[in-house]
Formats: sequence, structure tokens, C-alpha cells
Amino acid sequence: MVDVSVIIPYHQDRGYLFDAIESYEAQEFTGTSELILSHNPTYSLGENFNAGVARAKGKYVKVLPDDDLLTPNCLQDLFDKAEQEQADVVFADARNFHSDGGISFEDEGILTSKFSSISLDSLLNSNFIHGPTVLYRTKMFQDVEGFDESLWTVEEYEFHLRCLHRGYKFVYLPQVVVDYRIWPSSKSVQYRLNKAESRENLISSIRERFQ
Repeated sequence: MVDVSVIIPYHQDRGYLFDAIESYEAQEFTGTSELILSHNPTYSLGENFNAGVARAKGKYVKVLPDDDLLTPNCLQDLFDKAEQEQADVVFADARNFHSDGGISFEDEGILTSKFSSISLDSLLNSNFIHGPTVLYRTKMFQDVEGFDESLWTVEEYEFHLRCLHRGYKFVYLPQVVVDYRIWPSSKSVQYRLNKAESRENLISSIRERFQ
């Protein structure tokens, strides 16, 4: 069995795919890993990631958005934490960077996960898990039936709530493992600028399912 399967789900190459692949190839990982490109232009992000997991051979699976970068320590640190803690989900910190310029948000720099406890209630109160940093135990991901493919955004948030609702173990690693690209056409920027209200309404409806 492979230790970690890294999956890049994408619709089309937006100009950064090669950089993402290079960041995988630069991993300082002593275990075994594989890279899966899950590309279907008609699929949502959730559908493409689920399709990648269906092909994965790894004990763990890791999403790598096509416009982000893994830090060289990413797989080693996440894998070690998962093994040491016998965790089903490990999440960590990310670091914002601008490659195109012209954008400014208040949350620049290191995106840390500040929280008092990892529980369903704490996640309902604040979505403190940065999706691109997460490592999932593959069996858990399959048992919980993957991302909700009907969602157009926050599919990771809804999935994390389902996992916590079923009692799976989440562990936080206080370490930067992803460089998160801020650029005009990125999903997060577009939702902040153009779809903020509809996104918040969707988050509210998801939270109601678990309260």
C-alpha cells in the first residue's frame, strides 16, 4: 500500500498546474506517495476529488488545489502526525502569497487554526480548518461517502462536520504545510467579491443540519 495519495482535482489548467506538480515532486518524504490528476471539466471540485480517491492506493489522501503549493515538509509532517496520534483527519496551517498582485485582504500572512477544542460544536461556531492543509485517512473518507457533490462551494466544511458528527478523530498540527495562492480568479477571491451572501447562506443551511 502507498502511504499517501496526493490528488489534484481541476477543471482546466489555469496556469499554475505545473507549479503544483513541482511542489509535490519536491517533497522531503521518506514514505511512499503517488500523484493523481483528477481532471473532468464537467465535474465540480467535490466530484473530481471523489473520483481521485476512487483511484487512490494510499492509506491517506491529500487534496492539492491546482493553484496552491505544498511546502517541502508537507507530507512528512502530516503523515507523522496522523500515525503518532492515530488520527483520521490532520489539519494544519497555510501561508498566503500573491503571485499576481492587486489584491489585499485582512487575513494575509499565516493562516493559523486558533481554537479551544476540536469538536462538532467548535467547528459549527467557526470554520477554522483550512481545507488545502488536510490529510484524510482513506478508509474514513470512503466510509463517510466523500464530498457532497451537489455543493458548489464549502464542500470540505460540510464533509468535516459529517466526520465529526460520526465521531472520527481530528488532530491539529501547528505547522505551515501549504502555500495558498491569492490571485484574481481563485475560487476564494471570487466568492468573497461576487458570491459572499449566497455562500454565507449556504454555510448557514449546512450548519442547521447538525444543530
